[in-house]
Amino acid sequence: MTERLLTYKDLSERWQKPVGTLRTLVMKKKLEPIKLGRDVRFSEDYIREIERKGGFSY
Repeated sequence: MTERLLTYKDLSERWQKPVGTLRTLVMKKKLEPIKLGRDVRFSEDYIREIERKGGFSY
């Protein structure tokens, strides 16, 4: 089974945060995406690990 990759929109809906906030977190290197050419995705396992640890401070 392949791991699910989340888009900014998917993660925005999941965390109830604006896409702009997520982009800022990526720029500040607090959130590490997977880059697929011009596309940016987030590993669902990576996101679950962040959630398991209780998130992070913005």
